[in-house]
Amino acid sequence: MKFVLSFLFLVFSSFALEFNQIDKTMENKINKTLQILQTSNQSINAIAQEIFNLFDMVFDYELMAKLSLSKKYKDLTKDQQNAFNKAFEASLKRSFTDKLHLYKDETIKVLGGEKIKNNRYNLKTSIILDGKINYIIFKFRELNGDWKIYDVDVLGISVIQTYRSQFADIIDQQGFEALLKKIESEIIFEN
Repeated sequence: MKFVLSFLFLVFSSFALEFNQIDKTMENKINKTLQILQTSNQSINAIAQEIFNLFDMVFDYELMAKLSLSKKYKDLTKDQQNAFNKAFEASLKRSFTDKLHLYKDETIKVLGGEKIKNNRYNLKTSIILDGKINYIIFKFRELNGDWKIYDVDVLGISVIQTYRSQFADIIDQQGFEALLKKIESEIIFEN
């Protein structure tokens, strides 16, 4: 029994991202991503899956889903929350996959981060687009010693705030079920 518990602890703790590992881990993952993008002859979907395998452990998709609906998330049943979490993650990944063709040998550099609260850390990266330096900020949150990304600011625009605005409009006009059907239909349509 002790062996099983020790093994489970090692397996699950190997996926935890500790605070002092954030910058180096992200730098390694970003460099591997750039290498995949520059050298792979696979399909866009296969390349995207390889990248998701690198980053899935550092994204808190469930929290991102909750934040994208704000207070409306609490009004959902458990089944609706689960369905939305799954659809949101798939939609986020589809959106990323759709944008991979825009990559043209850009370089992303990890510049370092700032701990803005005890359990919040913003990691700033730079990317040169059209000859101009732009910034991507990965926003991390800590829960039980594990740091995960809960939002990304791309060129000064929060991914979560963008989704929140879009989703609120749909829910207010058509209801949650319409939003869920819309997200799910876009995922199915694109695959």
